[in-house]
Amino acid sequence: MSGLTSEMVLEIIELENGELAIRNADSDDEPMIKVNFSEELRDKLSGEYLDVARVMLTAGIQMVAETGLELNEKEEPEPEPTIH
Repeated sequence: MSGLTSEMVLEIIELENGELAIRNADSDDEPMIKVNFSEELRDKLSGEYLDVARVMLTAGIQMVAETGLELNEKEEPEPEPTIH
């Protein structure tokens, strides 16, 4: 099956540096997508910046899923051909 599978649970987190990110909830791996707002924009958006980030991150994951990429499987290198 390609794309996002039903067994993959994603979460939106706030990183120590203030960036908002989306990652696999079952992992502490590097986030898949990060979004960063300037302090000026955060102030202008008030608490709404979290909603804006959620929409941006969700759209990014949906676009990746539409490409047919498997996000929950590690990519394994192609085996070397055997020459007889």
